[in-house]
Amino acid sequence: MPEEYIKWIQLIINAFALGAAGWIYRAYILNLKATVTAKDEQIKVVEKNLNFFKDKVEDLEKKTPEFLENALNQRIKIREDEIKRLSNDTESHKKELKIQNQELQNLKSELVKTKDVRASLSFIGEDFDDYFFARQGDLEIEEMGLVAVDSGQLMITDPCYVDSEWQIEEFEDLRVYKDKESGNIYQFRKDFSKYDEKIDGFELTVNELIESKRFEEIKFTREKNYSYAGACAATLSEEGWGEMKFNKGHEGAGVAFRTAFGEGLYPVYAEKYDGKIIRAYVNLI
Repeated sequence: MPEEYIKWIQLIINAFALGAAGWIYRAYILNLKATVTAKDEQIKVVEKNLNFFKDKVEDLEKKTPEFLENALNQRIKIREDEIKRLSNDTESHKKELKIQNQELQNLKSELVKTKDVRASLSFIGEDFDDYFFARQGDLEIEEMGLVAVDSGQLMITDPCYVDSEWQIEEFEDLRVYKDKESGNIYQFRKDFSKYDEKIDGFELTVNELIESKRFEEIKFTREKNYSYAGACAATLSEEGWGEMKFNKGHEGAGVAFRTAFGEGLYPVYAEKYDGKIIRAYVNLI
């Protein structure tokens, strides 16, 4: 009889042992699953961070000088292909060929500057950068028309400002020079009508007197208002251009600039990317 009790006790002990082992095993499995789940979450977080930094790296690569150089090289190739096409019929495409050659030289100059300073081009902004480099579009140049020039200057403005902001101001072409030796004052259109003529008492022309530093121009302050007089003030400045002011005095009404050789008909071009005008320019030669 005692032996049977001992067997039952051993059986109960074994059952408890198996139950405890099973519980420990289950806890171990659950712990492993929790560890694996945690690892999976960590991997997802790491992958998300990697994708985030990968996108940032790609954005930075797009803004590097090397990327910009590639973009410029692509544009240069387009110009060279266009020049090659126009060269097949030189006589009928002299004008277009001249324009394309000039644009090609400008692009090569921009490329050299990019390589030298290793910096972004000034006309590419943050939003344009994302748009320009995010898609594969065609870059093309199209002539929009001709603009006539009689005053040797042009102005860029929003047409809606003309009726509300344009001022009527009388322009006085006041160009006055002082003779450093005598102190005498000479005025254009009063004492001389052309710069290549000689004034009484001088063996040199007015241009030669200016170049020799004998004549010194007296500078006058000219307001660059939104008017013809203001445009002239801008184009007669040392820079040859200037930003014009609204009636309230703040700038932005327009930009006036002088042409290289005075009057004439000048072609206006649109540089289009993916069908949209991204730059407009005038060839002033």
